[in-house]
Formats: sequence, C-alpha cells, structure tokens
Amino acid sequence: MLLSKKKKTDPSAYKDHSFIGSQTQVVGDVVFNGGLHVEGRVKGNIRADDGCLNLHGEVDGDIEVPNAIINGTVRGNLTCLQHLELAAGARVYGVVVYQSMEMMLGAQVTGQMKPVPAVQEQAQAS
Repeated sequence: MLLSKKKKTDPSAYKDHSFIGSQTQVVGDVVFNGGLHVEGRVKGNIRADDGCLNLHGEVDGDIEVPNAIINGTVRGNLTCLQHLELAAGARVYGVVVYQSMEMMLGAQVTGQMKPVPAVQEQAQAS
C-alpha cells in the first residue's frame, strides 16, 4: 500500500492551525508557524518561517511565507520561497517573488513577477 505525503501547500500538512474569520479584522503584523487560513482582513504584514498561508480574504501589507495559496486580495509584496498557488480569485497588487508557482485562469497580478532559483541551483552555480 502506498502512503501519500501531503504537499507543503496543504494546510492540513501542518500540526498547528490558525484561523481569521470572515467577520474579523486584524490590525498589526501576524507571525505564525503551521497553517494560517485568512477569510477576513489583515492590515499589516504576515510572516512565517515554516508553514502555509491560505488566503481567501484581504491583506493590506507584505506577505513573506514559504508556501501560500492565494484566492483573495493582496495589496503589498508577496514572497513565497517554496511554492505559490494563485487561484482564480487571486488579486495581487505588488511585487511577487516566488521559486515555484501555479497560476490559475482568472488570477491577476498588477506589479512585477520575480522568480528566484531553487537552493540547489544556487549551490551548483557556486
């Protein structure tokens, strides 16, 4: 029997989960590890060293996370140094820095797209 390994962009792959509901607004920076699901609004920056952001709401600020699934609005820079998924409802206004990305039909980016090479590619180039 084969065991399936959950993808890092699957929030259920992480032990700790946090949720910001659709009727909630957070003013200030959010730092997390694990999975963060945002249905509401964050006015501030979001950062994680390990984890996945699942955004269906709005963020007015910069996002710096390893993995993200965006199906909401980001007004700020978005940095994902592992994997980024932009779903059909994604609206990003700013610079998008990514290593690996999936972009669905309907997703919109108003700004720049900046791919970064994988860590292995950087090591081989040295």
